[in-house]
Amino acid sequence: MDTSTFLKRSLMLQGELQRRSCPNASTLAAMCGCSRSTAMRTIDRLRYEFGVPIEYDESNRGYYLTNPDFSFQSLPPGREELVALVLLSELAGMIDDGSLQDALSSLWTRITNGRSDIDHDLEHIRNRFSSETTSVAKLADIDLVRLLTLCHRGQLVAIRYRSPWRHEEDKEYGGMFERLHFSDGILYAMFKDQRDRQLVLNVSFIKEIKEVAELSSLAGDEDNESPSKPYWLEGFGIWSGSKPETIEIMIAPPASRYYAAQTWHVDQEDTWNGDTLIRKFPGITSPELTRRVLSLGRFVLSVKPEIILQQMREDVEHLASVCVVRAGK
Repeated sequence: MDTSTFLKRSLMLQGELQRRSCPNASTLAAMCGCSRSTAMRTIDRLRYEFGVPIEYDESNRGYYLTNPDFSFQSLPPGREELVALVLLSELAGMIDDGSLQDALSSLWTRITNGRSDIDHDLEHIRNRFSSETTSVAKLADIDLVRLLTLCHRGQLVAIRYRSPWRHEEDKEYGGMFERLHFSDGILYAMFKDQRDRQLVLNVSFIKEIKEVAELSSLAGDEDNESPSKPYWLEGFGIWSGSKPETIEIMIAPPASRYYAAQTWHVDQEDTWNGDTLIRKFPGITSPELTRRVLSLGRFVLSVKPEIILQQMREDVEHLASVCVVRAGK
C-alpha cells in the first residue's frame, strides 16, 4: 500500500488501534515509511481535527481508544483538504471544461452540506482568493500539464538547463522526466539522463524542452558533478548531489514566538529553552538556507553546522564592502 498520504497513514493507525497494539509515532513511522514527526502530525490531526478519541498510555508507551466501541467513519475533510478544495476551485475556473466545473461544484456542495461551521468560511475564502498572486499561478506559467504528460508517457526529451547557482552556461541533458515535486513554492523534477543518472532539477531553470525519438544523436553532457542518488527534501534548499544533514538554529525572543508558528520544513522539530526556540530539520547548506537564516538578523543565537556560519559571514562581508564603497561615493 502506498502510505504516503494522510488518509492511508490514518487507515494503518486505525487498524493498530482496533487491534489494541498501542501504536505510537515511532511504530507508525516504521509501518508507513515516513518520518516520526510526520507520523506524529497524523496522530495529532486525528485527535484534534477529526475528534478520534485516542489518548497516550505511559505504561504501554502508545496510544489507545478511550472508547473501545468507537466506530471509524469515513473521514470528513480536514483543514488541509479544505484548503486544497479552495485552490482546486480557483484552478478549475481557469479551464474551459463544464464537466470538471460541475463535478467540483457537486463536491463542494457535498462537503459543505450540513456543515454550517465551515460553509460560511469556505465561501468567504473562495470569493476572496485569487491564484494570480500566489505560487499556484506559476504552475500554469511553466506548463505543468505538459510536464506531467511527458512523465506519464516516459517520453524522451532533450532539455537546455542552467542553474544560476551552479552553471555559468547552459547545460544540455537528454533523458526523461520521472516525477514532479512541488515544494516551498518551487517545482522540482526528477530527471533520468542518458547515462542513467538521476538529477533533481529546478523546473524554473529549464530553458527549453524538445521531444526526441532517441538519445544517441544527443551530445553527451560531461558534467560529472551530478550524483547517482538524488536527495528529496521538503522545504527550501533542495539540492542535487548534497547529502542532507541536521540543521539546528536557535532563535531568540520575540522572534522565536513569531517563527514558532511557521513551518519551514515538513520534518522540523521544535523545542524550547526558556523563551528561546531551538529548531532542527534535515537540510542542505544551500544559498536558500543561508538567506533564510540571514533574514533572522540579530535574533539568531547559534547555527549548526559551522559551514552555514561561514557562508553567512562571506555574504555579510560582501554586503558590507558594497555599502562602504557606495557610501564613499
